[in-house]
Amino acid sequence: MPVSSDLVVFRGGFSANWTVVARLLELEGRGARFVLEDGGRFRVIPPALLTAADIAFLRSNRAECRSVLSYDADQNGRPQ
Repeated sequence: MPVSSDLVVFRGGFSANWTVVARLLELEGRGARFVLEDGGRFRVIPPALLTAADIAFLRSNRAECRSVLSYDADQNGRPQ
């Protein structure tokens, strides 16, 4: 899947890097689900789905991934 570094703008004006959104969608397509935790962390269930490249990407983009995962379009389009 070709990706660029362009931003994706969601309802309410929340924006995120397309490469982060695309990777999260790709992981979801492989059967992953995400669990938000306290302290700005999140888990991927099941963790066995993650490749070494996935883990490196998620770690290096942790803050942006958390923002995308916590975005709630029904709450005025702002991250939770």
